[in-house]
Amino acid sequence: MGENMWNSALEYLKKSRKAWWNNDYIEFLIEKVWKIKEPVSIVDFGCGIGFLGELLMPLLPAGSIYTGIDIGDKLLEEAERRFQQTGFSTRFIHADLNEYISKEKYDIAICQTVLQHIPNPIKILEKMKDSVKQNGMVVCIELSRDVDSASRYIDGLDYSRLNLLGIEQKLRRNALNTTGKDFEIGLKLPVYMEKLGLKNIDVRVNDYAQFVSPSKQEYKSEIEAFMSGNYSNRMTKEGKEGLMEYFISRGLTKEEAEHEFEGQLEISDYLYEHQEKAYIVNSKCMFISYGYNSEY
Repeated sequence: MGENMWNSALEYLKKSRKAWWNNDYIEFLIEKVWKIKEPVSIVDFGCGIGFLGELLMPLLPAGSIYTGIDIGDKLLEEAERRFQQTGFSTRFIHADLNEYISKEKYDIAICQTVLQHIPNPIKILEKMKDSVKQNGMVVCIELSRDVDSASRYIDGLDYSRLNLLGIEQKLRRNALNTTGKDFEIGLKLPVYMEKLGLKNIDVRVNDYAQFVSPSKQEYKSEIEAFMSGNYSNRMTKEGKEGLMEYFISRGLTKEEAEHEFEGQLEISDYLYEHQEKAYIVNSKCMFISYGYNSEY
């Protein structure tokens, strides 16, 4: 995606990121898994609005430094605003990751749901490796869209009956073949890391599962966060022709495109009709792959 497209995603990024992490799991990773005891310098590839920095910096040892890189200048402005009064040491770099070459060496290079949007993600992974010091760590947080699609329950809607996963898998395979964007990269990253020479590679899965309930005080923001992606705008039968053309242009047959449209329309209608009283359990199941730039 280009700069303008990511800039236009600002509101989506603000809402959707609320449904991704338990803070205590971030603390667990820092203290128990990565065992970070001393101040570290972190570079965040595709930092967006600085969401990862907001999670990490309060939990890292005092004196840690956060650098965010992103192509969206509006996103970086929002990131700078968010950190303005925190007292943390931060800086932001406006750059296209495909062209960016790090002039510094960091203790940790990290990214979150970035590589799936970039053709030839291994090239960016290699840049991340090159940006860390000897024994520095590379952390990639990515989801598998297949797992994401299968880890969802909407009360009152038989989601599995819609049988959309196979069609959506075909769309994702076609996207990989035509654009190089791999929406299943979350499951593949440990292999890519090892092939690039990173050592002591391990994988964790984010423990957050979103429970949306009308009884919760945060219900309004949580239902907005859930709907902020595919269902931010209500689908209509009037828009069918355009979406059918879109699906067919991406490799679906007419019958598959029809099935996908009708299924998504049913989900959209249900959510909008029940958005004052919906019950949803949803998990992104994000895979956290990490390894070290070591000779051993």
